[in-house]
Amino acid sequence: MRWFAAMGLALMAMLATAQVTTGSEQTEPTSPHVRVVSGPELPQRILLIPVDDRPAVTQFPQMIGAMAGATVETPPRELIGRFTQPGKPEAIMAWMATQNLKEYDAVVVSMDMIAYGGLIASRVERTSYNLAIQRIRQFWALRRTAPQTKFYGFGAIMRVAPTGTRENRDWRDILAKYAEEKADYGTQPTAAQRNRLQDLARRVPAADLASYERARDRNFRVNQELIRMRQQNAFTFLLLGEDDSKPTGPQKIERQRYADMAKNLNLKEDQMTMAAGIDQVANLLVSRAMSDSVAWAPRVRVVYADEDGRRTIGNYESLPIEDSLQSQLRASGATVAGPNEDFDYSLYVNTPDPDQYSLDAFLGSLESEVDQGFPVAVADTNLGKGGIADPRLFDVLTKEGRSARLLAYAGWNTAGNTMGTTIPAANIYLLARRQRVEPLVREIGLRTFVLHRLVNDFEYHNFVRPVAYAMIDAFPNASREETYGDEFDQVNATVQQDLGKRLDARFKNQMLGTRFFAGNQQYEVVALEDVEISLPWPRAYEVQLDFRLVVRPVAQQIGRAHV
Repeated sequence: MRWFAAMGLALMAMLATAQVTTGSEQTEPTSPHVRVVSGPELPQRILLIPVDDRPAVTQFPQMIGAMAGATVETPPRELIGRFTQPGKPEAIMAWMATQNLKEYDAVVVSMDMIAYGGLIASRVERTSYNLAIQRIRQFWALRRTAPQTKFYGFGAIMRVAPTGTRENRDWRDILAKYAEEKADYGTQPTAAQRNRLQDLARRVPAADLASYERARDRNFRVNQELIRMRQQNAFTFLLLGEDDSKPTGPQKIERQRYADMAKNLNLKEDQMTMAAGIDQVANLLVSRAMSDSVAWAPRVRVVYADEDGRRTIGNYESLPIEDSLQSQLRASGATVAGPNEDFDYSLYVNTPDPDQYSLDAFLGSLESEVDQGFPVAVADTNLGKGGIADPRLFDVLTKEGRSARLLAYAGWNTAGNTMGTTIPAANIYLLARRQRVEPLVREIGLRTFVLHRLVNDFEYHNFVRPVAYAMIDAFPNASREETYGDEFDQVNATVQQDLGKRLDARFKNQMLGTRFFAGNQQYEVVALEDVEISLPWPRAYEVQLDFRLVVRPVAQQIGRAHV
């Protein structure tokens, strides 16, 4: 039985998140409609081989897993690489060989890290095809040492543009345009199209253009090998993520060829799929590993801000929002609930450029459901070119501390990144309730991740990053792609100070003093401690944010049992 049926929402309002406002006498919900199950346990240890060391691909899945009491472990940071310095595949596998892989409940592994040394390294020709395959074979041998452990592999469908560096800033966009148009023109371009390609090619260093094309061909063939490996059960599940894509260009051709290959190998959607984005993929696979362990697929009711918007293709993606959402849900282990079907939570999706009338209705419905205590998660895909979340939605979510009653929120970078962060967080929180995870661990984890997203996704990108970019632009020896030395230190210090103030303010107006039940004990959020803020790479595009919420028991005890 699901948490609630579509026709019984009002009767089940108390079955939402356990958050209550200060002074409330509500308790953590108990009801015959909450299905608490026994049987298989959730994973406690997950090994993650990340695509690099950025917070989005390491910290986020760790925070999401923590809601269900799982430890998501990674190799030593010095093995993973940083920015253009690649990770060390052989050293990572040597480290893996020292671990007892049988003791892990699941392994989530970036095959780009194994093959090339990470995402950035996958976009250049530094690694030959033969070496990449050799490393993959070495990984496969490691995988065979733990045949009962589930392995979730993922790879990137290479984006069109090279990684932005100071060296390629004058021609990388031209190269991307060349690659896109060459793919679109096909095998028999017209004379005008050939002239156009020749003109673009002349504006890119010949050696760099040739190296790019060889790297793209190598990656395509390596991904084909991953698909064959899935067919031979090297992976429990394989996910290929489209890195910064468009509706046209080489990725479209490659994606279709991968789909044809999977079909020819009789691979089903529960064995392999593709999704927009790469930075959120570890989140999705941590969610899927947890769902698989107890054979539970959350059913999700989707509410879009705008009917036209659901058919809009988001920036840096190749498919309409609703199709992209389907792939994120599928990869996470969840499904869309049909009309009049039972569902476990509502996912409110703010679509690109909604009309004002539709947005007002959307925000009104969202506000009502959250305030009534329904289980609601929010994904803001109205991000614009800069990947910045919609302030109109944010204002509704933060009015009167409303965000503290959400299951999940995200709004960063791309639609796929956003949906692939919101969905796993909501899935895992509800799974933790269902499987009797330690209530206090679960409830603190939920609130920590929601506050983290409010500050990281909205405050940083909307306010702090523009200030950091303005500083970088004013420095004579710095660039938005790369900044080093004293100039970097100055930018980093400004980010620490500005974001620290915004974190403190957002904590005070969203979390401080709020109360919630964990089991039969009520707790109050009383402090924010261990705050650490820094720029993880020599640029201001993303930020590393760490903190700890401090709670204390409220004196009043509730005598009956709660889940």
